[in-house]
Amino acid sequence: MRLAAILLTTAGLAACRGQKPAASLHERPRPNVLLLTIDTLRADHLGAYGYHRATSPHIDALARSATLFEHAFSYWPKTRGSFTMIHTGRFPSQNGFDAAAFPLLASFNPTLASLLKDAGYETVAAVDNPNVAAALGYAKGFDRYLETWQQPELRTEMDRTRAITEEGKRVVRAARGARPLFLWLHYVNPHAPYSPPAPFDTRFLDAAANAGPELRLRPGFHGGIPRTLFVSGHRQLGWYVAQYDGEIAAVDEQIGRVLGALHASALAANTVVVLTSDHGESLGEHDYYFDHGEDLFDGTLAVPLIVAVPEGVGRHSSALAWSLDLLPTILEAAGVPRPEGLPGQSLVGQVEGHHAATHERLFAQNEEGLVAAWNAAYKIVAAPGAGGATSYALYDRGEDPLETRDVSVGAPAVLRSWHNELQAFLQARDGEWGLTHRATAALPGAPRLSPEACERLRALGYVAECS
Repeated sequence: MRLAAILLTTAGLAACRGQKPAASLHERPRPNVLLLTIDTLRADHLGAYGYHRATSPHIDALARSATLFEHAFSYWPKTRGSFTMIHTGRFPSQNGFDAAAFPLLASFNPTLASLLKDAGYETVAAVDNPNVAAALGYAKGFDRYLETWQQPELRTEMDRTRAITEEGKRVVRAARGARPLFLWLHYVNPHAPYSPPAPFDTRFLDAAANAGPELRLRPGFHGGIPRTLFVSGHRQLGWYVAQYDGEIAAVDEQIGRVLGALHASALAANTVVVLTSDHGESLGEHDYYFDHGEDLFDGTLAVPLIVAVPEGVGRHSSALAWSLDLLPTILEAAGVPRPEGLPGQSLVGQVEGHHAATHERLFAQNEEGLVAAWNAAYKIVAAPGAGGATSYALYDRGEDPLETRDVSVGAPAVLRSWHNELQAFLQARDGEWGLTHRATAALPGAPRLSPEACERLRALGYVAECS
C-alpha cells in the first residue's frame, strides 16, 4: 500500500508548488468504481477511526489518501435490509422492503448496478452472504454475480473470502478500459461466529483479551455469551472481542491484495474506491452480545465510510452520512443521472473539498419495529409496546456517547422537538407505503433458497435448521 502514501505526498507537494489542482470527477472520463463492503464491521474497530489495535493497516492506508466520514451510519442494521437501501438508495416505504412480508429487493427498483449498466458499465460482483442472493433480487444489473456459497470446493469462510479476492484481482487485471467497470466485493468477515484463521486467531491475545467480565452462557444474545457462539474455555468478553478483531485483520489483508492488484492495473489512474459496511455489531453494549439488528444504538449503526477518488487527498469529514448516500454519490462520480425522489445526497462535494449541503439529522429502522432519529447532539428511539402503545427514549449523545441514559424525563422540551421530527418522518413514510404495497403485492414473494444458501445462513445464525 505504499502507493497510497506516494499519492498523498504528491498531492501535498503539488499544492505547495501552486500547481493546478486535480481535475474534478466531472472533468474526467467516467471512472471505474470499486465498492468494497465488509459485513458487520464497526467503524470504531479500525485504526483509521482511532482504534488502539492494528486491525486494519491496508484500510488505514487507503483512508490516508481518501475522504473518511467520521459519522457514517447504516439505515437498517441487518444485511438484507441494509443492502436493499444501499442498492436502491430508497426508504423501505419506497423500495418495498418488508422484513416480514417482502424480505427481498423488489424488481421494480432501479438499482446501482442496473443504472450503471444502462450507462455502459461492465458490472461484476462477488459476495459471501446468502442474504444478498441473486434469487432475492440483489444481482439485478450485474453481468456476472459470483455467489461463493454455491461453490462446493469453497469449504470454509476463509476459502470464500479468498475466492472473492481472487475474483476481484482477476476482474481488474483483465479490464482494459474499453468500458468502465463497476465491481462490488462483499466479504462476510467479521460476522459471527468469530473464527479468524492463523495467524490472526492469536494476533490480539494481549492483556485486553484476558480482561473484561466473565460471561454466563445464555440461550439468546442478551445477558452473556450465546450458547451457539460459545468456544470452550473462553468466557471472558475480551477474548471474543480479540477474535472479532482478528477477523477484521484477516479481511483487511484481503482488501490489501485487491487494492494492490488495482493499483498495478490499467484502471489505477481512474477508479473511485468506496469502502463501507452494511451495519456494525454489538459487543456487549446494552447487555447485547455478538449480534446486530435488535436495537438502534451506535454499536450496530455506526459504520466506516471511506471514499477515494483519482488524485484525491486525505481528509476527514464531520458531515452526517448514511447508507442511502452511497447510490447518489457513486452515480454523481460516474456522471450518471440519479433517479428522482431519493432521500440520500451525493457526498462528492465533501470528497472534493467543496462546501456542500449536509444532513441535519438521520433516521434508522429495524425488524423489531424500532425507529430512531438523531444528530450529533441527541437521539430519539421509538419502540412499539403492548396494545399498540409506543414508548420513546431520548439520549444526550454529547454527554452520553454510549447512549446508556434515557434523559427524556429531564428534558421535556427536547423530547417534544425530537418527537415531532420523528412523527413527521413516519407520516411521510406512511404516505408512501400505500402505492408501494400495491406494487409488491403484484410480485412473487421470497423464493426458496438453495440448500447451499440455507446451510450458509444456518452457519451465520440466521436460520435454525434447513429442511
